[in-house]
Amino acid sequence: MMRALTAFEHNLLKHVRKLDLLSPGDRVVVAVSGGADSVALLQVLSAWREHLDLTLAVAHVDHGLRGEESLEDATFVEQLAGQLGFPFFLKRLNLKSFLRKRKGESLQAVAREKRYTQLQAVAREWGGTKVAVGHTQDDQAETVLLSMLRGTGLAGLSGMPSQREPCVIRPFLTVSRPAILSYLDEKRREFRVDSTNDSPKYTRNRLRRELIPLLKTFNPNVVSVLSRQAVILREEHQYLDEAAKAALESVELSRTKDRVVWSRSRLLTFPVSIQRRMILLMVKTLWVKPGPLGFETVETLLQHVVHGTSGSSGCLAGLEAVREYDRVTFMKADRNSRLQRGSSCVWPFPGSILWLVTGQTIEGKITATKTIPSRRNDSVAYLDADRFSHELVVRSWKPGDYFFPYGMGGRRKKLQDFFSDVKIHQAERSTVPLVVAPEGILWVGGYRSDHRFRVTEETRHVAVVRIRTTGKKS
Repeated sequence: MMRALTAFEHNLLKHVRKLDLLSPGDRVVVAVSGGADSVALLQVLSAWREHLDLTLAVAHVDHGLRGEESLEDATFVEQLAGQLGFPFFLKRLNLKSFLRKRKGESLQAVAREKRYTQLQAVAREWGGTKVAVGHTQDDQAETVLLSMLRGTGLAGLSGMPSQREPCVIRPFLTVSRPAILSYLDEKRREFRVDSTNDSPKYTRNRLRRELIPLLKTFNPNVVSVLSRQAVILREEHQYLDEAAKAALESVELSRTKDRVVWSRSRLLTFPVSIQRRMILLMVKTLWVKPGPLGFETVETLLQHVVHGTSGSSGCLAGLEAVREYDRVTFMKADRNSRLQRGSSCVWPFPGSILWLVTGQTIEGKITATKTIPSRRNDSVAYLDADRFSHELVVRSWKPGDYFFPYGMGGRRKKLQDFFSDVKIHQAERSTVPLVVAPEGILWVGGYRSDHRFRVTEETRHVAVVRIRTTGKKS
């Protein structure tokens, strides 16, 4: 006889069937950290086995960050899998090693990426068809708030989808954390508590412990409201994406593997919101792994190239865009591109950008520290991040350029005179990257920063900009 389900298990199964997250015969890898959410997920999927003809395996990813506590988590999950009679897979990571190679990226972002990679590796190894993770309604609310604070568009405000390609599912996205704790209490299931969940250094933890309780004083149901909003915005985001895909077909004049040509006049017939989406979709088709494209990056490209004069050009995410009369051409950039003749490169700051003229990488980050090394290093600039807008471009110099060289007491100097002073030959001047904000030149890359944006006692946030040689000029 098939085992009866509890009310919690039954109602959630109806929701999962409605969304078509699981199919009869699925082989499901259940990601179990040992925390309440993932333990409850394993318990629920175990209850559904006969109802959906599921085969389950348990996967645990040890990030190698919490020493003995991490080892105890792994042991707990292995024992739980054994009690329930499921195969167990353990994957260990050395996140500190990954972070050393990917400076400037957040620990949590790298951990998330590597965790999904390992879970999908388990699915391939075991022959799994789905990977189930335990994100809840509370996680969804936190994700929406984080996106809101970062100023993302509809994609970010849509939160996490119930199903993520290629095979990740989130059955608990409509379930609140209190409901999960109540279910575990009913089942008398123990779980582990991650000590880093209390650390205030992680923004998500502060949202959970400080902001959301405050918002609940205005609306006790704020978690479910934010979760419902994510569903609504995701549907609208998908609709606008479909509209942008249809619009792409009407503006495209020609296409090759490395180049797309658009009709500018047709492009301008669409609302700006659709134009932005068209650019984002186009980048994905030309560039396998584009960098993060923020609003400012896409908007600057639209204003500078699409709405600019004939001959305007710029680049983003390794692509170059050129307007010539009624044609806008997007192509993969290389060192023989128009950048060598002085085009500007839109820079999503903070982050990194490749200066194609010389093969150097320019990296930028924002930090709260004001400690600046006493030894001069021309490859690094320290700037007051609150004194300039973060809509940056990297470009070659132009006649008439000037700045206020640091160390000259705030005196203005023409860039061509500065180049003469530091003995940069005429032929080499166009290869020097200038980091430029709307307020002026911030840094003559590899030589001198601008006095106006120097770090002072009043500085609250420091922008650290660094130039690295990643290749030689060809």
